[in-house]
Order: sequence, then structure tokens, then C-alpha cells
Amino acid sequence: MWLFAVGFFVHLIFFFSVFDIYFRTPLIHGMTPQSHSLPPAARRVVLLVADGLRADVFFDNSNNTTRAPYLRSIIENNGTWGVSHTRVPTESRPGHVAIIAGLYEDPSAIAKGWKENPVEFDSVFNESRHTWCWGSPDILPMFAAGAERGHIETFMYKAEEEDFASSDASKLDKWVFQNVESFFMKASREKTVQDVLHEDRIVFFLHLLGLDTNGHAHKPHSKEYLKNIETVDAGIQKTVEIFENFFGDHQTAYIFTSDHGMTDWGSHGAGDPSETETPFIAWGAGVAMPKDPSEFKEKMMYDARVERWGLTHVRRHDLHQADVAPLMASILGIPIPVNNVGKLHIEYLATSDEYKSEALFANARQMLAQYQQKRTQKEEETLPIFYWPYTILTPDKELEFLAAIRNYLQTAQFDAANSESQRLISVTQQGMDYYHNYDRLVLSVHIALGFLGWIFLIVCHLLKDHSAVLRMAGGTIEGRRVWRSSFLMALVLVVWGITNLTRLLGQHHPWQHYLYLMTPVGLWALVHQSCAPLRVAWLLLCSFNMVWEVAIRILFIFVGIEILVMAFFLRPMLSVGLLCVGLWPVIMYTMQGTVERSMRLVWIGSCVLLASFTYMPVVGREAYYPMVEIAGLVAFMLGCIGIYWCGGEGGGHRHIPGVMYLQGLMVVCTVYLVHSTAFSLSRKEGLPFINQLAAWTLLVLSLLLPLLGSHNMMGRLLSVSTSLFCPFLLLSIRHEGFFYIALTIAMYLWLILEFYLAENNVQIAMLKFATWCNEALIGKERVLEWSDVRRAYFFLFFIVLAFFGTGNIASINSFDPAFVYCFVTVFSPFLMGSLLLCKIIIPFLLVTCFFHAICSLIKVPTRALFYVFLVMSDFMAVHFFFLIKTEGSWLDIGTSLSHYIISMATTLFLILLLFIAKFLTTFHIGKASTEGECVLPRVSVGRPHRD
Repeated sequence: MWLFAVGFFVHLIFFFSVFDIYFRTPLIHGMTPQSHSLPPAARRVVLLVADGLRADVFFDNSNNTTRAPYLRSIIENNGTWGVSHTRVPTESRPGHVAIIAGLYEDPSAIAKGWKENPVEFDSVFNESRHTWCWGSPDILPMFAAGAERGHIETFMYKAEEEDFASSDASKLDKWVFQNVESFFMKASREKTVQDVLHEDRIVFFLHLLGLDTNGHAHKPHSKEYLKNIETVDAGIQKTVEIFENFFGDHQTAYIFTSDHGMTDWGSHGAGDPSETETPFIAWGAGVAMPKDPSEFKEKMMYDARVERWGLTHVRRHDLHQADVAPLMASILGIPIPVNNVGKLHIEYLATSDEYKSEALFANARQMLAQYQQKRTQKEEETLPIFYWPYTILTPDKELEFLAAIRNYLQTAQFDAANSESQRLISVTQQGMDYYHNYDRLVLSVHIALGFLGWIFLIVCHLLKDHSAVLRMAGGTIEGRRVWRSSFLMALVLVVWGITNLTRLLGQHHPWQHYLYLMTPVGLWALVHQSCAPLRVAWLLLCSFNMVWEVAIRILFIFVGIEILVMAFFLRPMLSVGLLCVGLWPVIMYTMQGTVERSMRLVWIGSCVLLASFTYMPVVGREAYYPMVEIAGLVAFMLGCIGIYWCGGEGGGHRHIPGVMYLQGLMVVCTVYLVHSTAFSLSRKEGLPFINQLAAWTLLVLSLLLPLLGSHNMMGRLLSVSTSLFCPFLLLSIRHEGFFYIALTIAMYLWLILEFYLAENNVQIAMLKFATWCNEALIGKERVLEWSDVRRAYFFLFFIVLAFFGTGNIASINSFDPAFVYCFVTVFSPFLMGSLLLCKIIIPFLLVTCFFHAICSLIKVPTRALFYVFLVMSDFMAVHFFFLIKTEGSWLDIGTSLSHYIISMATTLFLILLLFIAKFLTTFHIGKASTEGECVLPRVSVGRPHRD
């Protein structure tokens, strides 16, 4: 078990290393806030964020009609507009952090939730004198929680109001507008509140969640979504009138935007333009008026949509989402948030040239302060001999930049000052990236070496304990290379001593870095200590002239792994793999009889059926519940056939416990529950409580009922597959149920084929008598053969197919709240995410149960076979590790990282799934736990064919 423990620990290190290497927090502290000293352009800013509003739907002016007449009049007559470009992940929290704090989400927030700040960061709200916020309880608390002065006040509706099954989600926006109106009505009667409101540096934040909720529930082109745009437009118009009437000084600036867009199928999170492009409109005090495009020398990039929007006569100014924070800070005259990475767009300002230049210079100094702090930290934590500074921006060059900009400002050369400030901002951004990724190369190389060391260690272990190498070598490999192992272990101690010494001398790297650096050294030390079987295996291959044969086999394995890697980028590549899997019994075995030929055709047909799903649309884009209901009825009929087969023709009804009839009834109840819930939601009556209770009951029972079944193998597998189908169907919205059925059929056929071919063509009907029993643990475990490598690859292939067969349902881009409508409709990210994770796990668990049954049925050494699977999956992970991109679009970078994370998480999780599968298939409530091995009465287990 030591190797298993080492493997699990090493894979945890490999998994978490990607977060330290690529997802390190960009936040630093200790900078001095920077601002300009001129009188502010506005005394207050009103920030209006329409959650989930996509740019093209909002700006659309088809047939010369618009859903937002007031805001369109602002664009044409009173303000400046553009498209705000967000970054992946296009989610609410990262979007609001970028808008208000000017930084892209701290990656550590991924594991710490949406409702609290995982780390402290500065924001426009923090720098304001006072901020009032209205909106969602999922967004507002994270900005109020870090306010030390208590100057941020929030007004929120209850979380239960965020119901995706609500008949009218625009009520959330109406609540915000009504409460703003009530607030000012109350303030007009209270002198103390009036005095605070009339001060400068005031921010008002209105978070409008209705569009996001309606978009998820009804899609962004639905009448509910479009009607909600009209509600927001009318509400903003009334709110502006309230502000102007209350203050009457024309010193209020207004900014309208969105945190992210939405796909046509009502999701967001990835990098599609419909998700990353949001509207941006600014007007009021200090904001530039609309300008004709002909006034500008530089031409905007042609965008055919602008003509469809009917806005070709108004100059468009695009910006990045993080650029909004310095714009708001510059208008208010407050310090720019110290962690800001956005750049001020002075074309949005209607101020003097001096004001624009001073504001842009403050932005440059704020960015430079971050760069200086990052450089100082890296100098302090790195020994001089290992330190390579960023030569493009040295301290001397910083002084030159600052002196030149100040000279231009003193001589009123504002255009030159602006140009130099923008150059300084660009150089500091590059410098911050340089120091932020300073250790990336070293850590990446060590992790890659660690991967290779682990793979070689597993190969050495397999050759020593699960192959015929020792037997053929006659025990002559002991004691080799002892001096080399001793030398390497001494080197480990030296490296360990150096790392501790450097820590004492002033290096302050995180402790994880020492772990990442030492792990590959330890692994390769173990490889050198255990590599004798590898050397002997090479000598044996050479002596038997089998080098080319083994090389060709390994080449085929690499090709198979490459197919799986390509499937992460192109789902139809799985059909190529399924074609090869389907032809396996045809190529490797000769089947003469009618039964054999029929079995071969059915197997090929099941593979073709599974391959068809890789060409279907990704699930999540559109719900169609009749397909779900039909899949449930088909599964019920197939289950009845399975029960009859297990109990008929001598199998005896003793193999069919009453719990299986109960599970059949559960399938029927599941179909009715899906139909009833879909009908209720279509009539906008919400999720009935009795349906919700029944769904959760079925989820719990589906995990317990298989434990009440018999020890008969086929009966237990039928019980497990039926139980897992119920929650899977409740979490389905389209053709996923049919995919589950096709996958289950393929698993049964795989089991039958492996049994038939391994048992020297024994009758398949004998499978009905297969049971889990202790008596099977007789004799020594056989060694691995090439056919076992093929079984391990099939297991890995079907795991990947289970994940991508209906589309990557783990992608936040394809997530639809409709998946969980049978369980919950009120917005709850962790609960909804957990249910979605259950949907992903269920096909994994199904494949793992059948894999465990195959290993037990034909006496495959399960532990050794799982190590072969680990080698293959780790080769996939290494492939993805080297494919991780550090440059290019955020979509490409995020996709490459997600592939590595998914492959590593799958490997880690399957270690646990093997134990769960063994528990589900062998444990029986009320009886002693078995060893999980299979017994076939009157049948001797033959050796597998060497395919």
C-alpha cells in the first residue's frame, strides 16, 4: 500500500501545483494610493449594473425599434458609449470585482465561494466617502465586508427571491428601483442623511439581477428577457429623474454596464463573444458628449453589427471591464484602487486637457507602485545570485519616465504627457506580468519531471511485482546500482539542506514551492532504487528479439491516448476511438458460430450508437423534457427484460430480490416527476414542494437500495445501473437519458465479451450464476498480460466518453439551471454545483462498477490494472501540462488549464470511485462484507487470450 499512498500524495501535489503556478493571486499590499489634486469632475457617481445583459441584444435596433429608448437617447444626445470586453470566467463575482476594483478576480476565490472576500482588495467603494448599494445578497456583501470605516451601506432582498422558476424575475429589478425611490423619499425628511448625501466622493450602486435570472430561465431572446430590458430602461429613467430632482446641482455622473453577457442557450462562464461583450454607457457630470466618427483621425475597426444597431453616426469607444474602475475614480477625484490593472480612457472625460493628463498620470503612478512593490518582494525573497531583474524598467528608467511626464505637464504639452503615461502603463503591466510569473518556468519543469518520475516508478513496480520479469531473471537483479541510489539520496539531502539554508538566508518562497521542487527528486531517487527490473526487461526483450513488437504495441497505446487527448478539443474524435473499440473482437479473435457473430454485430452496433452521441448538440442549450420522459420509459422496459433474463431459464427468482421491483417502480416515479415538474414550470407555477421532496428522496434511495440486493453479479449490476439512472434522469433536460442507456448496454456487452473470450467460449448463460464470494481468493494472483493493458485503456476510454458523450457538462459555459430544477430553483451556487457534479459522477461510477466486475470475473489483478490505468491517464495529464498556454486569448489559456485540471481531477477521483464501486457491487446490508471476487459454479476460470 506504500505505493498507493505515495501515488495519491503525489497526484495531490500535481493537482494543486497548477493553482500555484498558473492561478496565483495577483494581489499585493503596501502601495500608496495615487490620485490627482484637481477639483473633481463630479461629486457623485451612480453605477448601474444589469447582470447578464449582452451587448448585441441591448443595442439591437431591428426595424428601427429599440427595447431601451431612454438609454438609446442618452447614447445619441447626452453621453459616450462603447462595448465593454470582459475576461474568462464570465461570472457575476469576477465581473463585479473587475468593474468596481479594477482587477481580475483573485483565483483563490474559486475555492472560497462567491459571498465573502477570500483576500482583502481595494475598490472604488473603499476609496469613496460613502457608498449606498441596492441589489442581490450574492454580490453586495463582498464589497461591504472589507469596509473598515463602515461607510458602505447595503439594501438587499432575500436570497429566496432569486427563483429561476419565478413567473417574473424582473421583480428583482423593480425591487431595486422602488427601494431607491423610498430611500430618497425618506432622506428628504431627514436633515442628517441629506447632509451626508450632499457631500462629495459619493457612490451609488444599483445591482439589477432580473435579466440574468430571466436569461437563465427563458434564454436571452425570449419575450421575458426582452421585456426585462424595457423594465430596466424605464427604471433607470425614473431613477435619474429622482437623482436630478433631489440634488439639482448637475454634479452626478452615471455609468451603465453589465458584468457579463449570455449565450443563446442561457449560460455564461466561457469566452464566447455573446458572454464577453457587454454594453457600456456613461453620461452626466464630467462625461463627454456624443461625437461624430468623422471628427477622429483614427478609424474604428469595422463591425457590421454597428450598422444593425443603428449607431454608425455616434463614435464608439470600447474598453476592458477593468478600465471602468479608474474611470469612476478619475471622475470622482478619489485615489484609484491600489490593485487596479485597468487603464483610464480619457476619451470618456469632458474635462480640461490638464485634468485628463493629470488623471492619466495618476493611473500610471498607481500601476508603477504595484510594479515597484512586486519587484521589491521578489528581490527580498530571492538570493542575488538567482535574481534576474526586469531590465526594461529599472529604477533609473522609472525616474526618467516620471521626470519626462512632469516636465510635459509643467509646459502644458498634454498630448505628449498622455503618450508618455500610456507608455509607462504598458511597460509596468509587462513588468508586473514578468514578476508575477517569475517562478513559473522552474516550477513547471520540476512538475513535468515529477510526472515522468512517477510514471517510470509505476512501470518499475509493475515489472517487478506484476510481470514475469523476476521469474525469467531468476532473482539476479537484487543489489544492483546501490552506490548510485546512495549517491542520489545524498544529493537529495544536499538539495534539502540548500533549500533550508536559503530560507534562513532570506528567501521567503511559499512552502508549497519547496514541495514542488523536492517531489521530483524523491521520485527519481525511488526510480533509481527500483529500476533494475526495467534494465532486466530490456535485456530480455533484446535476447528474445521482441523489441520491435513491444515498440509497436506501445506505439498503439500512444495513438490511443492521443485520440483521447484530441477528444478534449474535438468531441467527434471519440467516434474514431469507438470505431477501433468496436472492431476489437473482429480483428483480435476468430468467431465462427452464429452466436459469436451476433454478439460481434451487437457490440459493433452499441459502439456506433455511442458514437452518434458525439455528433449531437451539447446538452444544456435547450431543454426538451419529452425526450427525457421517453428515455425513462425505454429504461424501464429494458430493466424488465434484464430482470426476466436474470430470473429465467434456471437462474431462479432467488436472484431477484424484491428491491429490484422497487427500483423499477422508482424509474416510473422519476418519469412522472420529470413530467410533473416540467409542466408546473411551463405554467410558471414554480417547483411544487411535493415534487422537490420526492426528488431528494429518490436521490437518497438510489444510493441505498443497491446495498439491499443479492450477491449475484448480474443482478447487482442491474440494481446499481437502475438506481443510478433515477437521479441522472432527474438531472437531465434532453437526450442524456438515452446516452446513459447506450452506455449501460455497451458496458454489459463489454462484460459479456470479456467473459466469453477469457473463459474459452463458455456459455454466456453461466454469467447468471456469477456471484461475489470470499471463496474465490484461492491461489496466487496471475501476472499482467497485454490483454490487461487493453482493458485498462478501455476503462480510460469509457471514462472520457462518459464525460464528453453529451458535451462537456462540467463546463460553466454549458451549465443551465434547468439541470437541477427537479431539486432546487432558488439560486444556490454550491448546491447547484454539487448536483451537477453528481450528474458527472454517475456515468463515471457506472463504468467503474462494470470495470470492477470484469476484473473480478476473469481474475484480472485489479490493483495492477489500475496502476496501468494511472500510467495512461498520467501521460494524458503530462500532455495537457505541456499544452498549457500562457499567452493568447483568455479563452485559450483557460481552456488549456481546464483540460489539465479535468484530467488530474478525474485521476484523483477515480481512486475513490474504485472503492465506491466495490462497495456498491459487493456490500450487502445485514450480511458480512465480501472480498469482491467472483465465483462461477461448475466453471473453471481460464486464462485470458493474449490480444
